Amino acid sequence: MRGLFIVALLAVIALSSAFAPVPTFGVRTVSTSTELEACRVNAKKEKRQRNRENMRKFQKRGKTSRKKMMRKVASSEMRQLESEFIAKCFTTVVEESEGKK
Repeated sequence: MRGLFIVALLAVIALSSAFAPVPTFGVRTVSTSTELEACRVNAKKEKRQRNRENMRKFQKRGKTSRKKMMRKVASSEMRQLESEFIAKCFTTVVEESEGKK
């Protein structure tokens, strides 16, 4: 009786697996979402590294940017205006002191 029960159980298992849907070719099932997230994190790290390497590879060297040039021009103009103003202040003070004596 026990042997017949084992044979029947094996037959039921075989039939249930026979009618189970078969995954299509090339599709992998992911067991957990953590594996997928870990893969995404690794891909992002690798992409950051590639971008960093390419940025260094294609970097323009020796040329100043337009923004830096404009800042230098603006600062030199302001420095010139400031020096002219200071020169006028001191010449005015010197002229007044000499005129009163």
